[in-house]
Amino acid sequence: MVSSWDAHVRLYDASSGMLTALHKHSHAVLDCTFLQDQSRVALAGLTKKVLLWDFQAQQEILLGQHEEAVRCVEFHPFSQQVFSGSWDRSVRSWDPRQGSEPTAALNMGVKTFALDVCDTKLVVAGSDRCIHIFDIRKFGDASGALIEKRESSLKREIRAVKIGADQRSYASSSVEGRVAIDYFDADDNQRLRYAFKCHRVKQDDGNETVHPVNALAYHPVHGTFATGGSDGGVCVWDGLAKKRLWRLNPFDTAVSSLCFSADGTKLAIGVSYTFDTGEKTPPPPTELAIRQITDSEVLPKSKK
Repeated sequence: MVSSWDAHVRLYDASSGMLTALHKHSHAVLDCTFLQDQSRVALAGLTKKVLLWDFQAQQEILLGQHEEAVRCVEFHPFSQQVFSGSWDRSVRSWDPRQGSEPTAALNMGVKTFALDVCDTKLVVAGSDRCIHIFDIRKFGDASGALIEKRESSLKREIRAVKIGADQRSYASSSVEGRVAIDYFDADDNQRLRYAFKCHRVKQDDGNETVHPVNALAYHPVHGTFATGGSDGGVCVWDGLAKKRLWRLNPFDTAVSSLCFSADGTKLAIGVSYTFDTGEKTPPPPTELAIRQITDSEVLPKSKK
């Protein structure tokens, strides 16, 4: 499934590459997420609304609304809720089985740039360059939900955040061509956290061009992860060994999003210009690529 600034949400058959469903929205759709199956999705964007779209019934339902554009949405299978982060400086949760009022709303005080969920935690990257960690089980308690607010070791704007497959750690990436690996447990974080440079291209004159790291995706089985940058590159990393496993030949423009399939056999790659160097006329063409993934390509070093 792909959301776009062209105000469409598209559903593709990853095996055949065929477009199987299309929903035209009124404004740019900044993010979307499947619910329990591929028939229903939550979507959000510049309308300031969080919407439920049913591809089979061709029906749109209002889940709720923010005061400003909604940057990201995630579905939490255990609570059956949708979590949304907005530029109105709040994070809210919605239950598709109930009405259009949020089940909880927390004032972040800063804009949400990225978020992710796991069994018990919600992780939000804010415009304050901090990572806000919430306990989903206490999300209805405005005073008790926040576990910790951490200043990121990344020195520039955070572009993406993803929780690791083991749910012990999370990765975040920034516009400065760096990725940070942090751990939820304070002792582990003190000992094991680190950051590294990536998606930097050396020029013929010896200078280095630093590209934003726009996308992160963890492999659901082996726990290694992929990064996508504005250099058009995709790399796969072993976070524990601190090694790069492989990289693809660069695309013609920026990699804006990444997602592994649920079984880890496919990697979806969204390619679209992210305006890092201003307007381009004509703009570079957009592309959706599906790469087949073998176990040997994503195995950690310790298992090879």
